[in-house]
Amino acid sequence: MPIAQNLDEADANQAVVVLERASVGATKERDPEREGRFQVSVSRQESSTAIALLARENLPPRSSPGVLEALGESSVVPSRLAEHAKWSAGIAGDLERSLRGIDGVLSARVHLGVPAEDRLDLDESAPKPTAAVLLRYRGAAPPVASAEVQRLVGGAVPGLAPEQVNVVQVSSAWPGSPESSLMQLGPISLTRGSAGAFRWIVAAVALLALGLLGGLIALWARLRRAEAALSKSRVD
Repeated sequence: MPIAQNLDEADANQAVVVLERASVGATKERDPEREGRFQVSVSRQESSTAIALLARENLPPRSSPGVLEALGESSVVPSRLAEHAKWSAGIAGDLERSLRGIDGVLSARVHLGVPAEDRLDLDESAPKPTAAVLLRYRGAAPPVASAEVQRLVGGAVPGLAPEQVNVVQVSSAWPGSPESSLMQLGPISLTRGSAGAFRWIVAAVALLALGLLGGLIALWARLRRAEAALSKSRVD
């Protein structure tokens, strides 16, 4: 059954990888209702586990408008301030997409503080651009150095020095590793979605074994009675 729809191919691939790392079988298919988009499907038994896993992994990621999308929403008579705000939002959206493309990054938020340029203001003490980046990643160590994030963001915004980019990286509490969604039943490791079916199978096998044991005991008792009767008839 589909658990995520209307995805681009990159997000669909990432969702499948995360689910398969957690031992949840998943398939990527074309979304029948949206041309050029994809959906991710799992078995009904594992749907609740898969949905919870994708939610904790922040998949599919929040959609941020890029430069072209943001500027495409211009009003009939756009103000220079409105255009500047949309440009900043578009740059931030493009940067977030680039950062999410790094293996291990679960989510990325980029906040830009870029003052609107006033060509009539020649004051050199005008505020300089700043930025803040929040990354949530999978695992024990950040997948990318903060200095590299600073260079990426600083290079995308005119006048923004890398040292003016504050980077915060937070490890996810849900690593998405196979062990995080497996449970132990004796010596066997199972996904939580298949554990219920496995219990029913074990119970059925146990009942069958008890039935066979009962049949063997009954057969043994009949054989004993037959032997006793045969011995008695010989004595008589």
